[in-house]
Amino acid sequence: MKTVIQALLDEVFYPIPRGKAENICIRRGLNGEEPFNAERASSNAYKGALADCLYSLIQAITFSEAGMSVGALTDAQRKAILKQMNGLYDEIGEEPKDDGATPTVYINC
Repeated sequence: MKTVIQALLDEVFYPIPRGKAENICIRRGLNGEEPFNAERASSNAYKGALADCLYSLIQAITFSEAGMSVGALTDAQRKAILKQMNGLYDEIGEEPKDDGATPTVYINC
């Protein structure tokens, strides 16, 4: 049977560390090793955990140099993730989040 952790990892199309998903489950009061079922899938705790996992994709560090990017999402991908993530936050009554796409370090610009 599928666990809550596995369900979260399966729903996020880009790999995130299992430990990150476990931390999110703990913060949301979920037992990640419990069986995943329809009741859990529709719970606010699970929807919030899924939104948090999606947000971790937006927060991932991107390295760019000489026109090459590592770990970068396209603008369209970022917008799609934000739309899905904020739809979940709205559904459970939490504030939406922005993409936080402000660069913090420039080297050789």
